[in-house]
Amino acid sequence: MSASRLSMRRAPQSGRMRIRSFATGLRPAHLACAFALGTASFAAHADTGGLFLFDYLQGVPYAMSSAYTPGVTLYGVVDDSIGYTKGAHSAFVQQSGGEWTSKFGLYGVENLGDGYRVRFALENGFNTATGQPGTPGTMFNREAWISIGSKRTGELKFGLQDDVGVPLFVDVFGEVGTVSAVGYLLQWTSDLGPGASYEPARLPSAISYSSPWFGPLNAQFAVVLHGAQPAAPTFATRSAALNYFDGHLFATLAYIGNYGQNALVPSQFVRTDNYAAGVFYDAGHYVLSAGYSFLAPRIEGDRVASVYSAGAIYRYQQRNDFRVELAYRTVSGFNDHSLGITLGYDYNLSARTALYVRGSLVHNIGSAPVYGDMPTQQPTVDNIQNSYMGPGGVMQNYHSPHVVLVGMYHKF
Repeated sequence: MSASRLSMRRAPQSGRMRIRSFATGLRPAHLACAFALGTASFAAHADTGGLFLFDYLQGVPYAMSSAYTPGVTLYGVVDDSIGYTKGAHSAFVQQSGGEWTSKFGLYGVENLGDGYRVRFALENGFNTATGQPGTPGTMFNREAWISIGSKRTGELKFGLQDDVGVPLFVDVFGEVGTVSAVGYLLQWTSDLGPGASYEPARLPSAISYSSPWFGPLNAQFAVVLHGAQPAAPTFATRSAALNYFDGHLFATLAYIGNYGQNALVPSQFVRTDNYAAGVFYDAGHYVLSAGYSFLAPRIEGDRVASVYSAGAIYRYQQRNDFRVELAYRTVSGFNDHSLGITLGYDYNLSARTALYVRGSLVHNIGSAPVYGDMPTQQPTVDNIQNSYMGPGGVMQNYHSPHVVLVGMYHKF
């Protein structure tokens, strides 16, 4: 499952949108939800109201009814939390983004006629605890793309953009980087060997194409140009996804081939194949999801890993959202396993503002395989340091890193 499919971080909301059938045509807002949810376009056969996904996208301009209205929109999120982390060391923290990534952006549309339009997005993340930009020295570290397309022909997009694969929302915590155990287990490659890599959350120097919808089906393709780095392949990433959406059930199959640099032989680039699948059933007042990811570095001696996940959301009286997700990761042929659980509660003060509580734990079993003189470490959460010097000067791992956060956000 690709790690990072949302350009925004999630929060269920109380707005209402409806999907029209193909017989009467699709409104642009419904197709626009795709791009908000990781470049996958949505379409439906049935008239379905009250979907959870459409509710929590309030305030995201390219997922709302104005998604194809000409003009430029300023948007963003401010999200901050306080919490407690435990690994090799304990700490009380204040940090940005326990539900959504704090960010601001500009989104624009121009209609060209005959159904064609040009769209663009420029988006930058920032840290609400410090005011620092998400990536030092970079003005737009999350989105910087321009596209052209129509409902008939699909859309061609150029620039820094969300990756193609299983969308973030298949994880009911959206793979948010501070708490999602699923997000950390999916992206963990440290115990697979030199050269193992995972597709980045956002694709720089990318070219992607999202096809029109053919009934409930849609396809996506993307490549990332590697640039002029010596010995690098022409394309750093090649990915494809086949999506299905019938108004309540979203399903996807994806392949990502990503080239990473061999830590032991820097001049060598290694392809890691990621085969993934995800299912997300949205009934409005509850959501069920499941995912699978298989990572296989293509170099002799490296190891392969599988991640299984299942999650649910239950909405009570519109203001209360309860979330739970379980994940299991295993490295084939080794006693290297990880169990993850994330729990959450959201109290929605309005369509754009909420309070939330999050708790996440990764429990590691066994130990990471040793290769060369590279350090070995099993998955953690929230960038917690979980290695420490044990008896006799031997490096040890803390096997159950965890985090608890309490926070709030506002979208504008």
